Amino acid sequence: SSGINAEYGDFGPDKIPKYQLQMLRKFQNHGPFVNGEFWAGWFDEWGKGHANVSSSIVAKRLDQMLQLNASVNFYMFHGGTNFAYTNGAMSKIPGRFNVRVTSYDYNSPLTEAGDTTDKYFAIRDVMAKYVKLPPDPVPPNSPKWKSVANISLKTQISLFDNIEQFSKCVQRTLPSLMEHFNQSDGFILYQLQWSGQLRNISLYGVQDRATVFVDRQKIGSISRMDFLNGSLILPSDLSAKLNVRPDQSYTISILVENLGRVNHGSYMGIDYKGITFMILLDGRNVNHEDWTVCPLPMSSVEPALQNLATLNFPPKGASFTPSIFCGSFRKLTGDDTFLDPRGWEKGVAFVNDVNLGRYWPGVGPQITLYAPGVYFKQGENLVCLFEIETPHEDSTVAFIDVPILDKTSYLRKKSKETDVNF
Repeated sequence: SSGINAEYGDFGPDKIPKYQLQMLRKFQNHGPFVNGEFWAGWFDEWGKGHANVSSSIVAKRLDQMLQLNASVNFYMFHGGTNFAYTNGAMSKIPGRFNVRVTSYDYNSPLTEAGDTTDKYFAIRDVMAKYVKLPPDPVPPNSPKWKSVANISLKTQISLFDNIEQFSKCVQRTLPSLMEHFNQSDGFILYQLQWSGQLRNISLYGVQDRATVFVDRQKIGSISRMDFLNGSLILPSDLSAKLNVRPDQSYTISILVENLGRVNHGSYMGIDYKGITFMILLDGRNVNHEDWTVCPLPMSSVEPALQNLATLNFPPKGASFTPSIFCGSFRKLTGDDTFLDPRGWEKGVAFVNDVNLGRYWPGVGPQITLYAPGVYFKQGENLVCLFEIETPHEDSTVAFIDVPILDKTSYLRKKSKETDVNF
């Protein structure tokens, strides 16, 4: 794609500069002769492929623009990172919701860790034809750290059993959204005490991803990335168990994740977060029941860690519910590294209570999370994962010295190995 405004044009290497810049001059016969955004790569979205814009075509188009004596502004020249919950989303069409991944590496000439790439050197070779480059060699890439062994996350804190450590819950009818609590990011939990028969739960207006639990058993998830509305059928054995104890109440828990704010286009102003319309239980609208609503910004895990002695634990043999897993490790260098969450399903990672962002290795394309060296202390450090869906069978995590941002390419390289686990 490409665009022209009153001041400059912007286009990527899929366009021929001569024609794009001629179009710019049709709109303005003087002023900056510039490609205001020359897209050297592209952003990644969960569930889609990794951007891979070839170095040769980027270099070729740059050369053509410089031959025309045009100015060029790269977007991006240095990749970045959507730490915490700062990734954006796109919703140009009703019912379409595409979510950016945590990494904003963008397939840029310099990676999110600041490392040079083949694309960087290809661009440098083109620039050398037009300007005299500094005589000094390009600095080497910074060293990266990897953990010697997997780190055991021995501390486990159940969210549902310790909700008071994370939220000030209130009793409300629905809809009850993040915006009602002046909450920008994170999660929101809806809980309802119910009794008797239950076969079907229907959610209308899921923004953005809801994971549903009945009697602590996970029923499934509904995501706005697929559909705004959805229904979940309870497993027959659970439905039967609830049916034979009609006088005993049980808890319905719906954990909704804000996957990212729409940051472009006309839907920015109506991108509310939570269950935005209604919930049906076996076809009955229960919006006006007495719901417990718990805003969960989850910007920090430190409060719960400071109160370990007072934590509540799940009943013995209970099904897994969203939990925080923490473990300590030693790191003696200030080098950057990459958190490898393979074996975990979906959640958010923290290092020394700094939110590195979301992980979702089974969906990809991003697998690892960039962890800058400045977030670590020399000596003892703490890594925590807030896991929503399914924990690692060994409750371990590792840091590696190379990023994995393209799940498909990585699997292709590792196809002959048997221990690749997502």
